[in-house]
Amino acid sequence: MVDDIRDVEKYESASLECRVKQGDSGVTENWNDVGNGSAHGCVTSPPYLNNFDYADATRLELYFWGDVTSWSQMCSEVRSDMLTATTQQSSVGAALDARKSLQKYGEVGDQIVELADQLQKERGNRARGKEYDRVLPDYFVAISRILENLAHALAPGAPAVFLVGDSAPYGVYVDTPGLMAKLGTQLGFVLEKDVILRHRGQRWKGNVTRHNVQLAERFVLLRRE
Repeated sequence: MVDDIRDVEKYESASLECRVKQGDSGVTENWNDVGNGSAHGCVTSPPYLNNFDYADATRLELYFWGDVTSWSQMCSEVRSDMLTATTQQSSVGAALDARKSLQKYGEVGDQIVELADQLQKERGNRARGKEYDRVLPDYFVAISRILENLAHALAPGAPAVFLVGDSAPYGVYVDTPGLMAKLGTQLGFVLEKDVILRHRGQRWKGNVTRHNVQLAERFVLLRRE
């Protein structure tokens, strides 16, 4: 990806300045190099709410390159700084703080908390239920911080494209793309498109213990007001 950017800079636009920035997009200071209202667009695919451990998914590379030498080191140095998308990252304290933070987003905040309450109820009905109810508030608070930083960085009228899927933990449908779009409208965006690209979850249709909610991967286009 870096090589592609360098090629564009070298062969296609001598006036184009390309920079690679590594950092947590939820931290405002990491956006300082961009400058308020100077970005012309954003294309991204945030983690999906499917209880997938994105840190563990990179374990082979982390061990191979010597970035980590143990599971505990991976958890402390890699997973701890990642957006909460799996129950292995969740905690009671973070979930409670996130629920409070969601109050400022009005109706969509209430909707997310209500979904978390449904998931908590479903967890209580199981002997060893997973803490999806703790993941949900923390996830959307992190997404809202990123959207807020993005809103400051984008120029008026600039597009922000998101590729993201919905989910249904314990059969409770979570319209992740739709909720992200609603949070965006609270933070300076308008929703322009929300398009289904493909249906997902078909590989598990033979699992009788799995929910039967139809899931999809969607293309969401927000535009800075």
